[in-house]
Amino acid sequence: MMQRARRAGALGPRLERLTGTDGAACLPKYAGWGRAIAREPAFAPALARAKALADGHRLAIAALLRRHGELCGCELQAALGVSHATVSHHMSVLGKAGLVSARRQGKWMYYALRPGAFLEIP
Repeated sequence: MMQRARRAGALGPRLERLTGTDGAACLPKYAGWGRAIAREPAFAPALARAKALADGHRLAIAALLRRHGELCGCELQAALGVSHATVSHHMSVLGKAGLVSARRQGKWMYYALRPGAFLEIP
């Protein structure tokens, strides 16, 4: 709370210098914009997708699936040079974020990007 007040205190004069009007008057309006976006239904899934792709291995997995289509876990393991457990963890994160689908065939797991899985900004 104190940090927000400090930030708003510095922002008011800065906006005033930039716009030539009372900067403090527009702060509530802009803060409302940010809160409104965060409450939109599409915001939370978009944030989950962005967080899932913020890891280098997961972004590489998404790129591999985009370029090569469906791949099994062992192919991803070989391509990334990581353990089975690491691939499994990353696929779980990508699946929960709605980016990939998984199917089992015998003892193998195959993964593919879901249609429309790329990040959409709300």
